[in-house]
Amino acid sequence: MRVRLEAIAEWDLEVAPFQAMIPRGVDVGEWLRMRERKAINQLLYANIPSVEEIGMVKTQAELDAFNAHEQDLLAVALGAPARQVMLRAEEIGPKTGWLDGYLSAEHGFCPPDYEEAAGALAKTPGRIWSDLMDRMPGCVARGRALESVAALPLIEGTKEVIPDQALWAAIVALGMLCSIYRYELKNDGTEGITSARTKKKRPNVPMGDDLGEELVGIPRCIALPYYQISRRMGRTLPHLTFPDQSSYNLKVKDPTSNYPYVARFDNIDLRWSSFGEKAEIAFLKGCADTSASFQHGPDAIAACQEHVMTKNVEGLLREMIRLKEILERMPNAFHSINVNPNSGENYVPVHQWVRWAKFSAPLSRRCPASSGLQFPPYLVMDAFLGRKKYSSFLGNEGVHLRAWLPSNLRAFIAAIEYHYRIPEFVQQSGDPRLMGVLDGIVEAYTGERGFMGAHRYKVFGILEIAAKTGRTETNGLSGAADGARPWEETHRQFSDAMKERLEPYRGSLKVEPHQMRGTFEECRYVTRILNRSHVDSDVTRSIALVTLDIQDTGITFMPGDRLAVMPLNSWEECAKVAAALGLETHIDDPVDVSGTWSRFEHHLTSVRRATTPKKLTVADILRRGHLAPITKELALKVHSMLAASSNTVLQVLATDEWPVRGSLGDLLQDALVDTPAHVWDKAFNLNNLSWLADLVPVEVPRTYSIASYTDELLPSTVDLAISRAEYKLCSTFSKGEDIDRAGVSSGFFNPHPPSDDMVSDDEILVGVSRPMAFQLPLDHMAPCAFFAGGSGIAPFRSFWQYRLSTSGLSGGKNHLYLGVQSREKFCFEDELREYVNADFMEVHVAFSRDTRGLAYDPHSRDLVEKHIPPRYIDTLIVEQGATISELVMSKKQGGLGGYLYVCGSTAVFDSVMNGIRKAIYTHCTATMENVDLIVNRAFAERRFMLDVFMTPKPLPCNLPTIPLSQLAQHTGHRPGSRMWIGVHGSVYDVTDFCPMHPGGTQIVKSNAGVDCSKSFDNLAHTNNPEVASLLTKYFVGHLTPKPDYQGGEEQISALYDRWAAYLRTTVETLVAHQVEMHEIQGASLSANSAYNPGGITNIWLRENLPSTIAIRTFYTYQSRLLQGGFTALFGAKLQELVLKLSFSVANAGGAGTNIQLPDVLGAVARANTSSDAVACMNEVALVGQFVHGGADDLRFQERGLFAYAAKSVELDIELLEDLRQEIGTGMDAFDSIASAYNSTDRTQDPDFEANRLAALSTFLLQILERISRRLGIFYAQLAQCSVYNPELERNPARTRWALVRRCIRDGSLFVMAHKAATEVLVAGHQSSYYMSRANPNQNVDFDSVMSQVRATLGSAQTEMQLPVPQQPITLNAVHQARGRSSGDASAVATRDNAGALKAMNSFVEKNSKAIRRLSRMPPMPLSFEEIQRSALLNGTAASHTGLHTPPAEHETMTAMGLGIKGQDMGMGMGTMMAGRPRLPTPPSSRGSSRSPSRVRQPSATGMSASAEMLLSKLHQSRARGASLHSRHNSSASATQPHHQLQPQYQHQLPQQQHMPYYPVVGGIPTPPLGVSAGGSLSPKSSNGVHAAMSSMMGHLNTRRPRSDVPAANASTHLPVGRVRSTSRSSAGSVAGGQPSRGHASVPSTNSLRAFKLQGLVEGGRFAPAS
Repeated sequence: MRVRLEAIAEWDLEVAPFQAMIPRGVDVGEWLRMRERKAINQLLYANIPSVEEIGMVKTQAELDAFNAHEQDLLAVALGAPARQVMLRAEEIGPKTGWLDGYLSAEHGFCPPDYEEAAGALAKTPGRIWSDLMDRMPGCVARGRALESVAALPLIEGTKEVIPDQALWAAIVALGMLCSIYRYELKNDGTEGITSARTKKKRPNVPMGDDLGEELVGIPRCIALPYYQISRRMGRTLPHLTFPDQSSYNLKVKDPTSNYPYVARFDNIDLRWSSFGEKAEIAFLKGCADTSASFQHGPDAIAACQEHVMTKNVEGLLREMIRLKEILERMPNAFHSINVNPNSGENYVPVHQWVRWAKFSAPLSRRCPASSGLQFPPYLVMDAFLGRKKYSSFLGNEGVHLRAWLPSNLRAFIAAIEYHYRIPEFVQQSGDPRLMGVLDGIVEAYTGERGFMGAHRYKVFGILEIAAKTGRTETNGLSGAADGARPWEETHRQFSDAMKERLEPYRGSLKVEPHQMRGTFEECRYVTRILNRSHVDSDVTRSIALVTLDIQDTGITFMPGDRLAVMPLNSWEECAKVAAALGLETHIDDPVDVSGTWSRFEHHLTSVRRATTPKKLTVADILRRGHLAPITKELALKVHSMLAASSNTVLQVLATDEWPVRGSLGDLLQDALVDTPAHVWDKAFNLNNLSWLADLVPVEVPRTYSIASYTDELLPSTVDLAISRAEYKLCSTFSKGEDIDRAGVSSGFFNPHPPSDDMVSDDEILVGVSRPMAFQLPLDHMAPCAFFAGGSGIAPFRSFWQYRLSTSGLSGGKNHLYLGVQSREKFCFEDELREYVNADFMEVHVAFSRDTRGLAYDPHSRDLVEKHIPPRYIDTLIVEQGATISELVMSKKQGGLGGYLYVCGSTAVFDSVMNGIRKAIYTHCTATMENVDLIVNRAFAERRFMLDVFMTPKPLPCNLPTIPLSQLAQHTGHRPGSRMWIGVHGSVYDVTDFCPMHPGGTQIVKSNAGVDCSKSFDNLAHTNNPEVASLLTKYFVGHLTPKPDYQGGEEQISALYDRWAAYLRTTVETLVAHQVEMHEIQGASLSANSAYNPGGITNIWLRENLPSTIAIRTFYTYQSRLLQGGFTALFGAKLQELVLKLSFSVANAGGAGTNIQLPDVLGAVARANTSSDAVACMNEVALVGQFVHGGADDLRFQERGLFAYAAKSVELDIELLEDLRQEIGTGMDAFDSIASAYNSTDRTQDPDFEANRLAALSTFLLQILERISRRLGIFYAQLAQCSVYNPELERNPARTRWALVRRCIRDGSLFVMAHKAATEVLVAGHQSSYYMSRANPNQNVDFDSVMSQVRATLGSAQTEMQLPVPQQPITLNAVHQARGRSSGDASAVATRDNAGALKAMNSFVEKNSKAIRRLSRMPPMPLSFEEIQRSALLNGTAASHTGLHTPPAEHETMTAMGLGIKGQDMGMGMGTMMAGRPRLPTPPSSRGSSRSPSRVRQPSATGMSASAEMLLSKLHQSRARGASLHSRHNSSASATQPHHQLQPQYQHQLPQQQHMPYYPVVGGIPTPPLGVSAGGSLSPKSSNGVHAAMSSMMGHLNTRRPRSDVPAANASTHLPVGRVRSTSRSSAGSVAGGQPSRGHASVPSTNSLRAFKLQGLVEGGRFAPAS
C-alpha cells in the first residue's frame, strides 16, 4: 500500500503541468492515455526559437536550455517508472516515425526495423539525397563531391514532402551531405602547402547562410531541408550525431539472427559512407555494434525498477544478474575495431580514421559535437548507478550532451535517475547477494576490466597512433602546455570520469583506476577454501582441484573468466620473520599504517561490509605482505635499515639475478647473526612498529583460470586447478643443502600432500576478472580447438562444460590437444573419457616422459592404450596437422574458421606455435611466409586466443647493457628488420609478438625504438602477470642507465636529458611515418603494398580509376613535413641545443676569444628558404590541385604522381634514418664521456669537469652541423623529383599537352617575361647561394648564435604566436579544432617547441651575465627593431666597400623550422647580418667580469689538454664507426639497387673518387673551422686560441691522408687535395675502449644513401688551395 501511495504522489507531480488542460470529472490517467496520440517532440517542440533568437545566445548553458526540461519530458512520457516511458514509446513510435527516438522492450534504443526509414525516404522526392549518398564515395574519390552536392535540386523537408516515417533516414543523409561538403571545403588541396598559382574553386549556387551559423557556406539545396527536418526532429540546431552515422545508418544482413543481439558487426553493413574507406566503415560499424550490445539493457533496467517498486528481492536479483551479463558482454564489441592490418573487415587504419574524425567535426562551435557520449549505454548506466559528480571534463560534456539526446532517451534516463533508485534499495536491503551483484555491475560497467576500462584502452591506442602521425590537433589537448601528450591527456580525462562513477561505491580514490589493476583493489569478495582434491593419480598432487565457497557472495562467472586471489603467507614464514624481529609477543598488536597499507585497511573494511574500520595487526601484515621472493627493493630496504652492517645482505645484493630465491625470513634469520645488536635494536624498534609496514609491502593477487561452470543463477562454489610451483632455495641461505620451496600462492592453495589441512578457515579475498581475448565464440556451432599443457587444462574444463550445457551434443566440434609428463599427471581422465565416448570431443594426448600412450580412436570413440615413444605437444600437432590447419585457416581461405585457444606456460605456447606452423607448412602452403599470413590472419580475426602464464623466473643482471642509440635503431619499419621496445629498464624484441598483440600491430609499432614505460603503465600492463610472462620470453637485455656523472656535472646531466629527448623525437617521427609509408609507396600503381600484401590495399585506385583520396593522403602527409619545416626536428628544440652547446664551447674559450662555431641554425634557415625547398613546395602544391578541380589533369599524370609520391616518401624516410643515426652517435658520446671520468688525465687537470663539457659540446655541435646540412641535401634531392613524368604514362603525348594547357591557364607559360628579382623574392634564395664555390658555408661566432636565438625569442614574444593549445572549454570546441587544417606542426611538436622556447628564454635569463661577458654585442635589452636597424646600416656599409654577401644566416623563426612563409623571406635577419658587419660594441661589454678561483692557462685551441684529449677520443671512436659504416654501406649498395640514383640523374655525378661532403656544386667545401677560404688561418686567430683549436679539430676530423695528397695543415701554398673525412654518419659507439659500457650500435645499411647525388656525398674536405 505504501508503494502505491508513493507512486500516486510521484504521478501527481508529473501531471501537474497538464492540470489546466484536463477536463473536470474525468479520470486523469485514462484521459492522458486516450487523448490524441502525439510524439513528445510534437507537444514540446512546437515553437522552436528562430534563427535570430538563437543567434543572440552567448553561452552553452543558454543553448542547452532551448531543449525541453526533463521533468516536462517525464510528464508527457507518462512519468515514472521507466516501464511507462517504454510502453508509451512503443505505442506512439511506429505511428510517428519514432520522432522521439527509438525505445522498445525488445530492441532497446535500436531501430526495430532498420529498413523502414530508408524505404520510406526512397518513396519520396527526398530520394535524391539517399541516391547521392549511395554514390558519394565515388564522388569523393573523383574529386567531384562539391559539384555533386551543388547540382542537387531543392527539395523541402516539410511534412507534405517528407513523411514522418522517412525522417530518420532523411536527417542522416542530409547531415552527412552537409558534413562532407564542409569537409571538402576545408580540405580542398589548399589546407597544406600552396603556391601563388593555387586557385580555389567554389560552386556558384545559393547558400543557406540565412539559416544559422551551422549552415553558412552550405548549398541551400541541402541546407534548407536539413534545417526543416532538424526542427521536426526536435533539434534546435542542425547537427550530426555519432548514432546518426552509425546506429541509424545500418543495413542488417539477417534480421532473424538475433543472438545475442541483432546489430552485430558480422550481421550489419554500413548503409551510407562518405569516403568508402575501411577506417570509416569498420569504425562506424564497431561503434554501432557497441551500442547495439546494450539492446536488452533498457528492458532489464525497467524490470529492476519494477521489482524495486514491489520489493521483490528475488526478481530484482534475477534482473540484476541479467544486466550484469549484458554489461560483461559489451567490451567484446570493442574488439570489432582493430588496428591490425590483417584483421580484414575489422581493420581500422588510424590515418584514415583521422580523416573521418575531421569529417565528423560539428558544423559550428555551438552545436553538439559528434561524441561517443551520445550513445545510450553511457548516460543510462550513469543514471542507473546513481552517479553524483559530473565535474570532470567528460562529466561536464555528458551533462551538456544529455540535453540534446532524443526525447525518449532523455525521459528514460530521468525516470531511472529520479525515481525508484536501485542502488539505494540494494543498500537498504542488506542482502549480501544483491550487494555482491551490484558490485559486479559497477565493475562490469566502470571498472578497469569492464566496459569503461576497455573503452579507455581502445581510445588510448587509436589516439596514440593518430597523434604520433601529427594529425590530431585536439583530442585531449586540455592540460599543461608543456605537459602530457594528447593521448595521455585523454587517458587522464577518462580516469577522472571513471573515478566519479566509482566514488559512490569506492569513496574518493587516491590512485588512478589503471593503478588498481593487478592489486588488492580487484579482490572485493571474501571466501574460504572448502576442499582440495586430486585431479590425477599423481601421489605428490602437483596439481590440485581447489574448491572455494562463494555462497551468498553474489559472484557470477562465465567460461574463460579468471579468479584473482590474495594468497596468505604460511605460518612458518611468518614465524621466521617474527622470531628474527622479536615480534612473537606482539603478533596481535595493532600497527599504524599509511600509504598502500592504509588503503588496504579501508579495503578490508569495505569488502567485509563492516561499518567501523578495524586496524591491521602484526599478524595481518606478515600474512598478507610480500615475504618471498626477495626483490631488489626489499633487500635494499633491509640494507638501509641495518646501516650496511650485514654481510648476508651484502651477499644478497651481490647476486647476478633478481629476484633472489628466498624469503624475508631467510634473510633476517641470517642477518641477525652477523649484525651488531645495537644496530639491530635501533633498526627494529619494538616500541614503535610503524617500520614494519614500511619494510613489508602488500602482496599482489595471483590470477587462476576458473575450472568449472554451472548454470545456477548464483553459483555456490568455484573450482581452480592449481599447479604447485617449486624452486630451489638459493645457495646463500641453503648452506649447500638441496632445499625445495613452494611458491607463496600455489604453496598456500596446494600444499604438499602430507598436510592433512584439507579445509582451511582462512579468510581469502577474491575477485572475478574477464580476459579481453579468451572467451568462447558466440556461435555455438563454431568448431573449437584447445591446446593445453599441465594445469593449462583448467579453463577448458569450464569451456566444455558450458558448451555441453548450452548446446548438448549438437553443438560445434571440440578438439583437445594436451601435453603432460606422464600418465599419472593426466588430469580429469575419467571426465574426458565420458566426453569422448559421447562423441562430444576428440582428445589427443602427448606424454613427454612416458611410453604408455593414449590414442584417440574415432571408430570406437574411446582413448586406446598404445605404446608411443615420449613426445611433446608439437609432435602431436604435426601428427594431427590436417585437421588443425583447416581449423586455423579462415573461411575465406577455404578453412573451417575455427577458434583456437592455448593455455599453459610460455614453453607450451612456443611448442604449440611451432607445431601449428609445421602443420600448416606441411598441409597448406609451400613457404613459411604464407604460413605467417595464415597464422597472423587468425590472430587478427581474434580466432586465436592465448592464456599464457609463467612462474616468474629470475632475470640475469650481468648482461651487457643496451644503449638508447642501439634501441633507437630497431624500429622495424623496414621489411626484415627487428622491432625493440624499452620497458622499465629492460629491452624486448617484440617483432614476433607484434602480429599476436590483441590491441593490434600498429599500437606496438608506434612505440618501437623508444622507452615506452609510460604507455605501458597507462595501459595497466605493468601489473598484468600475463603480459609479464610474455615479455620475459622476448627479453633482450637491460637498457643502459643514465650515466652517473660523479663530479656533480649538472650541465652534462641536463644536456643528456635534452639529447635523449631529441633522439626520442627523431625516432617517434620516423616510426610515425611508417603508418602511411607503405600505403603511399605501394608495390605498383595496380598492386597492393609489397610490405604487407595481405593487409594493406592499394589506395591509389578506386574502381580502377585514380583516387583523389590517395592524393589527399600524400598531400597532407608531405605538407606536414615541408610546411612545418620538420618542426619537431629543426625547430625550437634544435635551437635550444645549439644555444646551450655553443654557450658551453664559448665559455670554455673564455671572454675575448674569437671561437668559431658551426652555423647550424643558418644552415637550417638557408635550406628552408633555398630555391630547392621552394621547388619542392611548389611541386607539393601542384599535387594539392589534383584534390579538387584537377581531376581532369590527374588522368594524364596518375603514374607520374604515384612515382613521385613513392620517391618522396623514400627520401623522407632516408632523411629520418640518417638523423637517427647521427643523433644516436651523439647519444653514445655521453657514455664515453662518463667512462673517461676515472682516467688518469683527471688528476692532471683541475678543470677536468669543465673540459669534458667543452669537448662533449664541441662534438655534439659537429653532429648538429651535419644534421642541418642533411636538410639541405634532402631538399636538393627532392627538388629533382617531379609529378610530370610523361614517359611513365600510358599516353605520353596527352600528358605533355595537358601540361601545356595548364601552363596556359595559369600564365606560367610566359614565365620568361617575369623579372628575375621578383622570382627570387617570391621563391626564396637562389640555390647558388647555398651551393656555389664563392659562397661556402662558413662558421659563425657566439654573437651570431645569440642573434639568431634572440630573433626567435623576440618573434615569439612580440607576435604572441606561441601555438600553445589552450584548455578546451567544451567538447564542441575540441571537435571543432579537430576539423581544422593539419598542415602545420602537430600538437606534439607544438608542445615540445613551446617548452623549448620557454627553456631557451629561461637559459638566457639565468646566464645573462656570462652571455654578456662572452658576447661583443651591446648589452640587452635591445629591441628587435634596433638590432635590425643597426644591422641594415652596417650591411649597407659593407656592400659599399665591395664585401661579398654570403647567404642569409639569420632567418626568422619560421625559417629555422617553425614553418615557412615563402613570400616573406625577402627581408629577414639573414639579410641584415649577411655581410658579417659587427654591431658597435661598447667598452662595457668587452673583457671578462668573472674572478675565477683558479686561472686556467688556455692552449692555442681555447681548450685545455684534457678537453683536447677527450675530443680526440670521441672523434677516434666515431672514425672507427665511420670506417665500418662506409664499408658496410658500399657493400649494401650493391645489393639494394632501389637506393641508387635514377638513371636520368646518374650522368650528373662528378667523376671523382672522393666527392665533397657538403652540397657544393663545383666549389670548395667548407674548410676546417677557423681556416679561411684561401687556406690560411684568419688574421684574428692565427696567433690566438682559435687557430690552434681549428688546427686540432681539422686534424681530428680527418683520417690519415693518402700518400699522394699532402695534409691539409702541412702548408698553405700547396695544390688542392682531398682528405677523406671521418665525420660521416656513423653507427659506431663512441665508448672507445669501454665495451662493457654497452653494446655498439648496429650500422644502418642506408644511412648514406642520400649523399650520392650531384656532389652531395660526404667524401672529404679540400686541402687549402695554393
